[in-house]
Amino acid sequence: MLVASRLLTTAAALSRPPMRASMPALAARARSICAQAPELPPHLEDMKEEIASGEAQLFDVREPGEAQQGMLAVATLVPLSALQQGMRPDEVDKDKLTYVHCAAGIRVHYAAPILEKMGFERVVPLQEGYATLVQLGFEQK
Repeated sequence: MLVASRLLTTAAALSRPPMRASMPALAARARSICAQAPELPPHLEDMKEEIASGEAQLFDVREPGEAQQGMLAVATLVPLSALQQGMRPDEVDKDKLTYVHCAAGIRVHYAAPILEKMGFERVVPLQEGYATLVQLGFEQK
């Protein structure tokens, strides 16, 4: 009996003409969906909490010209080119968990081993680039 009732309800719903929403209503719905910040992946949620608590730090290994276009509020600029030339980042803690981001998640794989050779114990290269992190809701400077 329950199955027959569900079949009749489904059939009735299918026989109704589709509801037509007005264009302004559709546009408003699309804006509200787009305005919602996407949910952070678990590893970025962890990173955000670790940085906020002071147990982690975030390095931006993009070049200064790129950083002038915008930086994350919680990041310290440590250009890959400077690391490759042997320059050590100032005023950082080598014992902290160190996350590394760049523009597209490629340069971090070059920066991480350099930082490890400099004595940074725990380095985590992020696959997410700057634009993705901003899109995910990380605050900019």
